[in-house]
Amino acid sequence: MSYTPFLPRVFPIFIYYICLSLFGAFVTIKMFLKWRERKVRPPLYLALVFLFLTLTLLTLLVGLAEAIIVQEFREIYRLSLPIGYFMVILADIFLFIFASHMTDKGRKAIAIVIVIGLIISVVVFLPWNWWGVPQVDFEGLLNIRLYTTLGIVVYSNLIYLYIAYISNRVKKNVEDKVMYTGLKLLLYSMIGLILLFVMLTGDTILITFGHEGYSEFIYLAWGFGLIFIMLSYLSLIMPDWLVKRIKKKYSE
Repeated sequence: MSYTPFLPRVFPIFIYYICLSLFGAFVTIKMFLKWRERKVRPPLYLALVFLFLTLTLLTLLVGLAEAIIVQEFREIYRLSLPIGYFMVILADIFLFIFASHMTDKGRKAIAIVIVIGLIISVVVFLPWNWWGVPQVDFEGLLNIRLYTTLGIVVYSNLIYLYIAYISNRVKKNVEDKVMYTGLKLLLYSMIGLILLFVMLTGDTILITFGHEGYSEFIYLAWGFGLIFIMLSYLSLIMPDWLVKRIKKKYSE
């Protein structure tokens, strides 16, 4: 089995992932500290979401580091791709649990979300995905990579759309303007995640048609991921200056 040579244009993405990982680790630690301080579940669930997204980036970093060192996309890189998707699915599950506690909606669906997520996780690790394998090596063989990716996209986006819908619905009945703004930020953060997966799908489609991968869509995707982390963090842990600004805005 052959290996794809390392592409120099991928190196900036490696640096990009390092920066995002550091930010993700910082926010994750802060959220865990908030959970220990408040002793309530929502900060813990959101901290786990941030943790798994950060682990996704770190996993991809390890794979790219191997590629940079050996100048080829080899086994560690190939393994990093399904592990990264698995981490995203875990993040989705805890995000749904977090949102169900924040909005008091959808708790009965948690078990269904977990079961479907685990089924997709098994599919992600099937060998017929050919993660990171040059197309010439599996030409004419069963290839489910695109369908697996689309399955993850559909699963994730249904969760994000549901959370966005519930957040929008619940906030209409909330009189506390700080809580109202928090739900609005949660809604906007879901839009960020939806756009993240739209960008990842765009990159996958390009690969399907012969592109080498790591297109501009990857930069945009994780840019939207950064927006999600910032907005979802603020939806739960608002700094004093933001709370004061909200109260001032609605008191005028």
